Amino acid sequence: MGETLGSSGSSTAIDSSNIGFQLLKKHGWKEGTGLGVSEQGRLEPVEAHVKNNKKGLGAEKKRKTPNLADRAESKAINDEEQTSRKKTKALSKMLRKMQEQENQMQEKEFERAFFREFWPDNV
Repeated sequence: MGETLGSSGSSTAIDSSNIGFQLLKKHGWKEGTGLGVSEQGRLEPVEAHVKNNKKGLGAEKKRKTPNLADRAESKAINDEEQTSRKKTKALSKMLRKMQEQENQMQEKEFERAFFREFWPDNV
C-alpha cells in the first residue's frame, strides 16, 4: 500500500507512518511476521486495483451474445408468459367480482332471515 492504488508492480511493505501499521504495532504485531495467532498469515499487504467499470466484482468475463434464433425464442416465450399473465389477471378479476356478489347475496339473505325471525309480519 506504499504504492499508489492501481499500480501493477509487486506490493511493498507499508510505511511506519501508515495508520494501519501503527494499529498493528499497537496490538502486538511484530514487523516481518504474519498475522494471526500462530503468525501464519500474510507477510505482504494485499495489492489493490482500481475498478473503472460498473460491473460487479468477479464480472470480468464477457457474456456471450445470444444469436437471433435464441432471441426470437426468448421473445416468443416472453409473449406467451405475458398473455398467460393477462388471462390469469382477467380470470382472478372475474373470480373476485363473483366472490363479492356472493358475499352481497349472503348478507342480503342474512338480513332477510333476521327480519323474518324478529318481525315475521313485515316480511
